[in-house]
Amino acid sequence: MNRAPELPSDAPLVALLRGGLIESVHRGRFAVSDPDGNLLYSAGDAEAPLFARSALKPFQALPLVLSGAADALDLSDAELAIACASHSGEEPHLRAVRSLLGKGDLSENHLANGAHPPTHPPAAEALIRTGKPPKRVHGNCSGKHAGMLVVCRHLGWRTEGYLERDHPLQEWIRALVAELCDISEKVLGFGTDGCGAPTYALPLRGLATGYARLATGKGVSPDVGRAATRLGDAMRREPYLVAGSGNLDTRVMQEARGSLVAKRGAEAVWAAGSETGRGLAIKVSDGSERAVAPVALALLGRLGQGTDIEVPPVRDLLGRAVGELVYLGADGPERDG
Repeated sequence: MNRAPELPSDAPLVALLRGGLIESVHRGRFAVSDPDGNLLYSAGDAEAPLFARSALKPFQALPLVLSGAADALDLSDAELAIACASHSGEEPHLRAVRSLLGKGDLSENHLANGAHPPTHPPAAEALIRTGKPPKRVHGNCSGKHAGMLVVCRHLGWRTEGYLERDHPLQEWIRALVAELCDISEKVLGFGTDGCGAPTYALPLRGLATGYARLATGKGVSPDVGRAATRLGDAMRREPYLVAGSGNLDTRVMQEARGSLVAKRGAEAVWAAGSETGRGLAIKVSDGSERAVAPVALALLGRLGQGTDIEVPPVRDLLGRAVGELVYLGADGPERDG
């Protein structure tokens, strides 16, 4: 029998309260780092690896700038933001993906990600009314894939098999993830994301460091820093395209008014970077998305990035508020960086 991997230490982060009593608890970890890779404070094991999933998308989009494609094709902030996005399939998202593909002389047929209905309910309902099945462009990762394809077309690399682990684009991305996240490429864990693209496991501290660097352009080589700043600026200017209507990533960046980048990942991963040089990474151990917002909003407040966003109450089938999700304040000891 194979031995199960050792579980990373975690901490109680969020409780569901009903009738004033704790009904459920979500455990997890978080880390706050600076661009130099210093761990400033944390809860749980900040060095244990996690698959960052779609929180890596801004790093996976770096070749779009570093290759020269962004300049050669005069890519807009909207086209750069959609390459970093987990979009909800609303019409402006689809237009941005198609525009990015078009500038690379590519079509939706080149996309290798899977198709699924839009995650924005009105957009999904509108598609159903057409009687047509969802296409790959509706997939929330289609912008990332479009960006990858544009890089391949610009550099003369094969577009077939662009998701293969040994494709030159994926090897470049792997090296960039390691540089941004301040870890050795040799220790990156490898997996396959839900869209078929390679994804990587790295320490939570490393993900926080990567977002501190994405937000500031500091701590990395000058060319990577400039590319990170350009992508971060695009995300801040086009927050709606990074996620969509009502999404936490979009709402946080809209309220921050240009001072913050934020991006979610599947299985309750969330990361953000502040212009003040602080990067935040969160992982809820059980993968529950409902626990992300209470932790994220509380920790953003600690970083001086508080918002007016409220965590919605738990409601019964009649629409009445009957409970709430609250952050438990699992702060580790703060250390000087």
